[in-house]
Amino acid sequence: MSIEGEFGFIGWCKEDNHDKIWGYFFRPTPVESHTPSWMQPRKNQGWNCCIFWGRRGKAMQFKADVTGRELDKLAGSKLKKGYNKISADQLISIWPTFISEAEGKLMWEVLAGKVK
Repeated sequence: MSIEGEFGFIGWCKEDNHDKIWGYFFRPTPVESHTPSWMQPRKNQGWNCCIFWGRRGKAMQFKADVTGRELDKLAGSKLKKGYNKISADQLISIWPTFISEAEGKLMWEVLAGKVK
């Protein structure tokens, strides 16, 4: 379950005693293996969106199925609260184990039915 390369927004807040990451990424809705590729969903069209957040070095949390204007509104509110938009490469440089930690945590959240 790879999340790399599908980020829609990543924000980092590092001021005072805060060191928090907030963002979202897209992942495909599961489809049957015999479905032709031209019928499979594309980003923002049948893809699930997962919002993630957490303090760097602590357990991440996830929330699923937020789309459209609500995502823009959430990202805008984070920027107003002092988060700086960063790239996936910057995320990996400040939190080298982010991808493996997120994929592991997300797998358990999906299996537990907390994130679809």
